[in-house]
Amino acid sequence: MCYLAPMLRRLPLALVILCACSKPAGTPVDFRRATPPGTNQGPAAATFAGDTITIAELNQRFAEMNPYARARYQTLEQRRDYVEGLARFELLSQEAIRRGLQNDPDVVEAAKRVMVQELLKQELDERAEAISDGQVKQYYDAHHDDYVKPAMTRLAHVAFSKEHRAQAMEVLTQAKALAPMDYAGFGKLARENSEDPSTKVLDGDLRFLSDEELVTRLGPEVKAASEKLERIGDVAPELVETAKALHVIKLQGRQQALNLSLEQASASIRQVLLNETRQERYRALLEKLKAEARFKLDDDGLGKVVVDPKAPTLEAKGPQPGFVPGPQSPPPTR
Repeated sequence: MCYLAPMLRRLPLALVILCACSKPAGTPVDFRRATPPGTNQGPAAATFAGDTITIAELNQRFAEMNPYARARYQTLEQRRDYVEGLARFELLSQEAIRRGLQNDPDVVEAAKRVMVQELLKQELDERAEAISDGQVKQYYDAHHDDYVKPAMTRLAHVAFSKEHRAQAMEVLTQAKALAPMDYAGFGKLARENSEDPSTKVLDGDLRFLSDEELVTRLGPEVKAASEKLERIGDVAPELVETAKALHVIKLQGRQQALNLSLEQASASIRQVLLNETRQERYRALLEKLKAEARFKLDDDGLGKVVVDPKAPTLEAKGPQPGFVPGPQSPPPTR
């Protein structure tokens, strides 16, 4: 849950993981240095305060680094710096424990945030169930229009009845004088002059239409004229005359046809379904925990809380509490 990451910057992770609240009540926390499995035996490269950094551990640590990082530890001096860095970290951690900092409110609050992050990682990521091919196909069939679409054209127009040809010619001249990206100027012409009430209030915007929709709505002449417009922002050089009206048209956008097969869409669909499943698991986990804790909200009490946006900011008393947003709402069913 990456939204927790900014909260953790206030304290080093070394201190965060030392909090005694990281184990059930009454269970002592194991503050010993974590080592890769199977590497705590054998010859030592360094010893300190009852701890040992073995050659086997260092071999494993360096093998886990990427080649760029590994290149920084080719000399004995560089390896010594690395081992001393490990020791410094542990010595500082042990000193923090001796001073009781594992019970410091800032440390405790930060540790709770890390634990929440780890809990959600385990519950929502590590235990996620695989998405089956059947689920992918079912989603693809239900959302077929998202993956197979015809080419679309977005026009804006100013429409006139045929008896108003002189006015239409005047508006065409004004439209051609506008800068190509001056959509506001063209919209003003549409609002002030268009005789199409359905698009006049939209600054003449026809939204994206397929070729078939364009012909059905305005006529084949508009479709033919739109095909000659090469660049976004172009205005047709002549009035477009159809059986019913005269049009000044401006090209506002094009969308290429989309024709993704089930196989081509499969990876993105799996991710969508995985996210949906994750959100469902998140909702279920929160509802379970709230029910077990007998969580209740008192709206009357909440109504008495004072939240004044204009009030001065007070100095914080203690660490800020952790906060986790609720799950996203499920998408509407079609």
